[in-house]
Amino acid sequence: MSRTNLAILGACLAVGVAGYILVGTPGAGDQPMSQRQAALAEKVATDPQSLSPAELLSRLEQAVKDQPDAPEPHFFIGEMLRAQGRPQDALRAYQSALRRNSDYVPALVALSDVLVELSGGTVGPDATRLYARAYELDETQVRAGMFAAMGAAQAGDQEKAEQAMRYIYARLPKDDPRRERFRAMIEAIGEEGATAPPD
Repeated sequence: MSRTNLAILGACLAVGVAGYILVGTPGAGDQPMSQRQAALAEKVATDPQSLSPAELLSRLEQAVKDQPDAPEPHFFIGEMLRAQGRPQDALRAYQSALRRNSDYVPALVALSDVLVELSGGTVGPDATRLYARAYELDETQVRAGMFAAMGAAQAGDQEKAEQAMRYIYARLPKDDPRRERFRAMIEAIGEEGATAPPD
């Protein structure tokens, strides 16, 4: 399965998860798996929007077999599981994606988010490290950088948190509306003697 098809599957994923939760897998007859996969591959090529969540999951599982080194199928399986309210299973899928590519940014961010969710909102050391790595690899992941800084602050390292926030702030475009939010956060983190960064 090509990366384009994986992207199409990912786009269809969000649309179909709710239906899968409500309906399950109706109409899945007793076809041999090879025939079923061939029919699904044809559907992906001709009418991807018509795939049911069960069909999406089946194609992703096939993609895992066809491309054992690709992180994308594992990531999208994680997204399905997370949408179904199964964060522990999603966590394992994201970890599988990262075993295939430790620098796959979507899985770094998603795994961090699940770790924060499972910890009741605390940005622990593992989530902090993963968020920081995601931002290091892709500076458009501003939210990941911000959460890495929050993790440092929650761990008591105010200086590191402030440095991270100032670094992110300095790289935001002058007209970016997030600048004001970052300014306030920098002031809050660096209350003891720190001043807001100049414009």
